[in-house]
Amino acid sequence: MADYPTPYVFVYDVFLRDAVKHVQIAPYVKTWSRAEIPGKLYQLPTGLPIVVEEDPAGKVFGEVMTFEDMNEVIEIIDAQEGYRTDAPAMSRLLREVREVTLTPGGEKVKALVYLFPKEKFNAKEMYAVHAHGGDWRKFVMMPRYDGYQH
Repeated sequence: MADYPTPYVFVYDVFLRDAVKHVQIAPYVKTWSRAEIPGKLYQLPTGLPIVVEEDPAGKVFGEVMTFEDMNEVIEIIDAQEGYRTDAPAMSRLLREVREVTLTPGGEKVKALVYLFPKEKFNAKEMYAVHAHGGDWRKFVMMPRYDGYQH
């Protein structure tokens, strides 16, 4: 059994409560809250969002959960996010501990967050679109038009 630095996990993508992959972790969810972290949300051409810690940081909106079987859940999320426990530097996203603000209460907790490595990020080369507003769910539902500023 792995030992995690915190029982909290912050999600902002396919694991959100009504998103496509939530069904994989739903049976394990113990607690749930809306939450936000500082950062910038981008969407890749694959349709997947990533969070990059850039200045000036905006807010990224998501959810914080705790789970009955953390090992099981982290395995599922690691696989989706491309995190490699054997070689973290080779991972697509890094699993980091960050301070997360629970909303609406404003309570702060430390949570595991999957972040895109800032030094590997290049919006233009990656065709990453800045998801204005920091809420992937709302961004995905927005009408699309060609001419987004990358």
